[in-house]
Amino acid sequence: MSDVQLYVYGILHASAATAAHDGGTGVSGGAVKRLDCDDLAVLVSSADGVPVARTRRNLLAHTAVLERAIPHATVLPLRFGTVVPAAASLCACIKSNRAAFRAALREIDGQIELGVKAVWCRGLVYNDIVERDQALRQLRDRLRSRPASETYYERIELGRRVESALAELRASESAAILSELLPLAERETELHLADEDMVMNRAFLVRRDTESVFDAAVERLAERFTNRMEFRYVGPAPPFNFVSLQAAWLTSPPVGASA
Repeated sequence: MSDVQLYVYGILHASAATAAHDGGTGVSGGAVKRLDCDDLAVLVSSADGVPVARTRRNLLAHTAVLERAIPHATVLPLRFGTVVPAAASLCACIKSNRAAFRAALREIDGQIELGVKAVWCRGLVYNDIVERDQALRQLRDRLRSRPASETYYERIELGRRVESALAELRASESAAILSELLPLAERETELHLADEDMVMNRAFLVRRDTESVFDAAVERLAERFTNRMEFRYVGPAPPFNFVSLQAAWLTSPPVGASA
């Protein structure tokens, strides 16, 4: 393996690598192997002669290797597409930056990432906002009986006021959800809202031994907001949103655990 270009998935303690390495396949069908670098180990597969295309299949394969490992060990995930020229250069980097990698492992030890998205039922919230606000309702009703060519600016005003009301409602309902989930997480981070119906999109770093408690809290929220919003709950997943190593770490000393 010493002179073979390697695709890198994650770094973990060598003492936990036996249980975490299942001998399965990874990106482009390559066999996943463990590379020991003193007290740390790396999950890798051969990348020689194989362009690492950013396809859905390869992205899923990269994540699957890490998802198979995290029930057995704390793993620092590498971002998709990380390739090193040879095992010797990879081990040299690991050894020279051992203290930083150990510190990064300690930061997430015994923790998993869980993702929660809350999405309003389509159309329901818009109608709810308009029906609750008499001024908005009257404006909407006036516009219905007049041609669009005569009400251009009034329609813009209606849209602006509804958008403002949606933002206020999103902030309020997101806060209500977070009040239940934040006390159960070690850390959390806000992710991109894909569309105007999305209330919240967050990743939570949760202790592995409290996962069932977090699960129950999400179930209670789904019941509380039933017929109003849908909850999309994923995990456990590699903690990409809290510590994801970049290729730059393999050529220069890391400056912190977060990427």
